[in-house]
Amino acid sequence: MAGSAEVMPTYGWKRVRQTILAWSTSRSRIASLATAGFVISAAVVLADAPNSRPESKPASEESTKAEAPAKAEASTKPSGTGSGSTPAKRVAMTPGRSGSHGARKLEVPEKAKEPAQTSVAAEETPIARALRLITDCRTRYQEVNDYTCTFCKRERIDGELTPLFVMSMKARTTPRSIYFKFVNPYKGREAIYVEGRNNGKILVHDVGVTKLLAGTLEIDPRSARAMEENRHPITHAGIGSLIDTVAGRWAAELHRDGTLLTFDPDMMIGPRPCLMIVSVHPRRQHGFLFHKVRLFIDSELKLPIRFEAYDWPKSPLSPAELVEEYSYIDLKLNVGLGEIDFDTANRQYSFGRF
Repeated sequence: MAGSAEVMPTYGWKRVRQTILAWSTSRSRIASLATAGFVISAAVVLADAPNSRPESKPASEESTKAEAPAKAEASTKPSGTGSGSTPAKRVAMTPGRSGSHGARKLEVPEKAKEPAQTSVAAEETPIARALRLITDCRTRYQEVNDYTCTFCKRERIDGELTPLFVMSMKARTTPRSIYFKFVNPYKGREAIYVEGRNNGKILVHDVGVTKLLAGTLEIDPRSARAMEENRHPITHAGIGSLIDTVAGRWAAELHRDGTLLTFDPDMMIGPRPCLMIVSVHPRRQHGFLFHKVRLFIDSELKLPIRFEAYDWPKSPLSPAELVEEYSYIDLKLNVGLGEIDFDTANRQYSFGRF
């Protein structure tokens, strides 16, 4: 028994060695098969993936597309602080948000610039606005050759208001010419003035006893007879003279410390929409002509069609008194008036008739 325990038969060792060899060979084959299977599986996945193979495109296009994600990612990260590092430029994804000033100017929409222009207009002072508007009237009047209208006026003479005068009016700018036909009072009276003609006189066709005695009269524009019921001579009549007078007075009188200005764009003179400008001098000062002026500028014609001027109140509780008012009703511009319209020989006029 002792001999059988110590000595192993030869065939026993052979079987053990064969078993070990077989087991080692199997592990090697399994490992090889596993590796081969992984490679095959990976190759199949890559072959089935869409766009896995790059198209044959220019290198510049490919590099741009490849670098874009990297730049976008880099822009979201803080830049380095070393001497060689430079801040990444942000790509503007929406208008006006570029990190470059030049890009911001190009990308700002036009509407975004409007508030800046509006703010400039909003900063215009009332005095500057009034002066600009009357200057615009003067510029507009330069386009006028002639006009017709119904002229209405009322003035305070020697402390008393005259009745309301209503006249048919024709006017020409060059040479300065005026024709009036009175409707009320003195119905039928006519007057013609042409600058540089008739020895500088007004030609008047009167009514009543004067007509029978004198016929057509020649009157100096500044004579007592001509100025009897007028604050201004006929040589200063018309829209052009009104514009010049207002522009001159406002240029001299409108001061920040002594003038109150208001604007109302919703006024009407008859059927005509107007902008009303009211200038007020609360305290009487040297060089101020009126306490209050109201000027009505036709919103379409861009010309003044009514003017009112008031004196300072006589007491704190009394109203301001009207000094003068002028209206140009049914104004028609550039109607083509000719020489005959300012000639006593016009058959539609009554000069020389009894």
